Amino acid sequence: MWLQAPWLSALALLLPCSFGTPNQDRIFKYRSYRETHSFFEQLQEKYPNLVELWYAQDIFPEILPRKITWGTCEGEPCKTLIVRIANKRLLTNSTPEVFFSGALHGDERLGPATVTELASFLCEEYGVDTQVRRLVDFRATWIMPMTNAFGYAAHRREENSMDPNRDFPYLHTRPERCMQTQTARAVNELFRRHLFQFMITFHGGMRALTYEWGSRNHMTMPQRRSTEPPDETAFREVGQAIQAAAGKTLHRRWFYPLGRINDLVYPVEGGMEDWSYAAGWEKSPTPITVCKPNTYGGYAEERTKYRRDSISTLVYLAEMDNYKTAPDNSLGHRLEIWSPSATNGHIARNLRMCLKTIEMTRPEVVVLPPSMPSSAGDGATSLSVQIYGFGCHQMTARLVAVPSSVVPGCLVGEDGGDLEQEQFQQILQKSVKMDATEGHCRGLSLWNASTPPPRVLQGAVPTGEEVCVLIAAEFDQQWARQTRPDPLVTPRSHAARGRLEERYQVKANDGPMMIKARRTKLFAVGGPIRLEATSATTMTAKDTVDQPALAISEETTMATSDPHTSLGSSIWQQARLVPTTTFVNLHPRPEEPEDVTYAQDFFSIAAISFALSIAMGCAMLLRNRQEVAIKANVKDAQTRSELAEMVGKDPI
Repeated sequence: MWLQAPWLSALALLLPCSFGTPNQDRIFKYRSYRETHSFFEQLQEKYPNLVELWYAQDIFPEILPRKITWGTCEGEPCKTLIVRIANKRLLTNSTPEVFFSGALHGDERLGPATVTELASFLCEEYGVDTQVRRLVDFRATWIMPMTNAFGYAAHRREENSMDPNRDFPYLHTRPERCMQTQTARAVNELFRRHLFQFMITFHGGMRALTYEWGSRNHMTMPQRRSTEPPDETAFREVGQAIQAAAGKTLHRRWFYPLGRINDLVYPVEGGMEDWSYAAGWEKSPTPITVCKPNTYGGYAEERTKYRRDSISTLVYLAEMDNYKTAPDNSLGHRLEIWSPSATNGHIARNLRMCLKTIEMTRPEVVVLPPSMPSSAGDGATSLSVQIYGFGCHQMTARLVAVPSSVVPGCLVGEDGGDLEQEQFQQILQKSVKMDATEGHCRGLSLWNASTPPPRVLQGAVPTGEEVCVLIAAEFDQQWARQTRPDPLVTPRSHAARGRLEERYQVKANDGPMMIKARRTKLFAVGGPIRLEATSATTMTAKDTVDQPALAISEETTMATSDPHTSLGSSIWQQARLVPTTTFVNLHPRPEEPEDVTYAQDFFSIAAISFALSIAMGCAMLLRNRQEVAIKANVKDAQTRSELAEMVGKDPI
């Protein structure tokens, strides 16, 4: 991207009016409890179709049965804020979900600052960048900015002298000692109603990015090392992608060392991490405790009994800085999101990690504009389609043609997961394979210009017959690899099972949310087509209504002054059955933008101002690099002894 050039970033600071509002630079900062509430209220007012707000004590009355004031936050009764960022017009009961916890410990304040800026970024960039739009349209991002509301408002680690990250129903020997806090209860109720595939919980006191296990029952003795979780391959691969998004230090080491919690931090009982990964499939009452607390008027023990497989999240614990609250001048500024470097501030690094996590929540095939067909002879017509995988590491994809009678309107839903089993089997049995490809997925290119080119699938579509052209794809089959999993079970996470199992269906403990997934996922190239050859080399063609069926190409999105109405309405207006036609349904679309398309406008301005600005820009760049190098103020953990020393000083 153009912002990756250092002198351009410096020039951007000199010419702030040269850029549109969404990409305009600003310094990141901390917000108080009240300021955070006010920020999200204003965000919802500005983006009503993307932002939804709730307060846990209002929507989950079971967590505070006596309706008492359980804490005072900046002079008012404490409330636990819950935020969802998603295109409300496209939400379904099976939209993939991801969760971010801002501050389980109230004095660790980088998390709230990070997730607040994440919400702002998703909303502001929604109408500008097609990839951000994809993250918001086809995934639901849930945020608890100040998970421990009382602790955050009071600048304290605990909630009323109770540690929320020892309060979850995992490996407790005394049932009255878990689910004591409003913090843990609010998280528990949210997880009972949703099926989060990934999550990051933000902490402070050292620097590391870690995953399961983090408990004593999954630790070797006397080495005190973590045993292998059943989802080790998925944990490691996604963790490496998140780690890469955060970037490196001035010493060219990864900013966040990656490993298991027991190895880099230390084991705890009642941790949110172990519970959110295993509450839906490990045994109860040990290690999944049935809690019977007495605080705040009590909490029903039924609330810690879970439907099989309901809670099974790939969870990452991000320890962000040696300081519980990093210095204000280490947070960085907004333009760093697009310009990874060793001198980036904390929030840009963490925000990129969040974006990568959201991306991985749904593996999909992005279909670029297919080329107009040409004669292939023998009563067939050649069709060429460009695709790439998104939200995945590896993909195997096949181009197939299916009689439209099997797939009315070529509507396969989000990825074919909602199709009835009989219809799905008919599609597989009656489809004609045209071409196949396999390889690495593309992923977000917001800050990485070195994305692989799209893959080309082509094949002969028979003329004279109405067909649906589909992509049948499998993703990340390597996630099934295990060495010595503890316990001895296949991968358990929603994210892995939705990729690996022939058919995976699960419902949330409460409410309508569900996952309906298959290993082979289907994506429509367009609506029904019938090709009629008029000669050996020509054919009659006419556009009909396009049928994206949630495999919508990025090129169908529109730049508009009102980003909340155009895309949602266009999808559902288009996603309807198309009458049988003798014409080809290959709706022409503009070429795919490889990135945010400000480059041409920028260089026209830069050409005029370059002579006056380059000297000042370079000077500012050098000063900025020196300042940020000082601002970072974090220790580069290079050895296990250093990590162990940190552990002894600052608990998780």
